[in-house]
Amino acid sequence: MTEGRAKWAWLWILVGLSVGLTAFSNYWKSNLRVKEIIVEGTRVVEKNEITQISQVKNGTLLYDVDLTQVQRNVLSHLYVKEASVERNIPSSIKISVVERQPLTLVNANEIRYLDEDGVVLPHSISKAVFDLPVLSGIPADVSLKLGSRIEQVDVQEALAVLWLAKLSSKELYHMISEVQIRQGDMVLYSAEWGIPILFGRGEIPNKLARLEAFWDEVVKDQGAQNLQYIDVRYADQIIVRWKPEHQALKSL
Repeated sequence: MTEGRAKWAWLWILVGLSVGLTAFSNYWKSNLRVKEIIVEGTRVVEKNEITQISQVKNGTLLYDVDLTQVQRNVLSHLYVKEASVERNIPSSIKISVVERQPLTLVNANEIRYLDEDGVVLPHSISKAVFDLPVLSGIPADVSLKLGSRIEQVDVQEALAVLWLAKLSSKELYHMISEVQIRQGDMVLYSAEWGIPILFGRGEIPNKLARLEAFWDEVVKDQGAQNLQYIDVRYADQIIVRWKPEHQALKSL
């Protein structure tokens, strides 16, 4: 056999092996079946809930699973904000979720939660117990339909107060027991002794920083029970009214 013919023979052999391996690989992949559904990222939602709404059944051909449809199914859960789905060869489907986290409680006809985006969530969805501040004073015409997002400006600003407080520190967030929306104003109430904190509108990070510093440096020392109210509405200052008996003691 000449050198040229030998090269062509080897080339055809390699082509044949490649075609054979591809055919075998396709046959092997076409017979893989789902044996496990892996769910990651859940804290509020039970993993079996995600498995059920995914509608993926064990024994299904792995490459028959429509990943986009599974993602849509998972995103239909009210507590799921983001979801990704992938095949893990040889036998599993992996579902990763980002959950919506309740930020505040709304006590309407029945209890509802709101997350930081203003999405309305049911309260009886899992075994998790949430220690949340209350949001009150929501206008009567605002819908609290489950799954809807509240766009109303006053509600969004109240949520921003709580979200930024939570980002700042858990202690500051849990110091707030209630945010009350008023026309043109906003009032917070402390978890300790229910002290009114006149908050106003705008300049949220600055006001929260001043409130936290004042609470840590002054209130913890002199006692929240001696306060009548705190006013953080004015730039670069905090106005405080102490109870008369405490003011008298301070002046002695």
